[in-house]
Amino acid sequence: MVLVSVWVTSPDTHSERRLDSSLTVQQLKDKLVAITGIAPHYQTLHMFASPEATDPLAALDDDEASLSSYGLAKYNCIKVESTDPTARPGEFSDLSAVDKFELTEEEYASRSDTVLAHLRAHKLGRFADVPAALAHAPPPPARAPADVVPGARAEVGARRGTVRFVGEATIGKGGVWVGVELDEPVGKGDGSVDGTRYFTCPPKHAVFVRPDKVTVGDFPEEDLLARDDDEI
Repeated sequence: MVLVSVWVTSPDTHSERRLDSSLTVQQLKDKLVAITGIAPHYQTLHMFASPEATDPLAALDDDEASLSSYGLAKYNCIKVESTDPTARPGEFSDLSAVDKFELTEEEYASRSDTVLAHLRAHKLGRFADVPAALAHAPPPPARAPADVVPGARAEVGARRGTVRFVGEATIGKGGVWVGVELDEPVGKGDGSVDGTRYFTCPPKHAVFVRPDKVTVGDFPEEDLLARDDDEI
């Protein structure tokens, strides 16, 4: 199975996905129902070089053909159009007419039924007393565990990725940092911090953490289309 990162766009959605290039067009349509809300028989698919491209590379109109046979490449864009005569584009994504409940910072701070009020009342979070032993932050780490090396698969919390950088970095208070290229665009950059580049990856795929936040192991990339809760 070869997973390819691509963009999937429809009238109401836009997200990055990893597709198995051996999928047939029909199998892809079946998976796209949960993402786009468009039934397979109403889907018209076109492949573009990128989300910004205006001329399609191909029309994915052979339901039995595989995606690889169309030459699907990394960061191509598959645009899904709906032929459903009852469809109303924007019905579920246009929030301009939705009434919003808003509070100013002062109004929120004055309420007694908020998370802020709970934290303040119970001295939690930023309202907690700082123990004397922690009054001075420990020095930054001087080394990383032996298994935290570039190229290793790793987890940072619930996020998976590949270690791309391990070493001293002028980030925060310095010391050793680990740069991870995340599988999904849930990071904070492209591998550079404050003008210094430590590695290169697509935007929003990079994260830098201390070594103790990284767990190295056999963490394969996940097929995002296999889950229904990955909509961005």
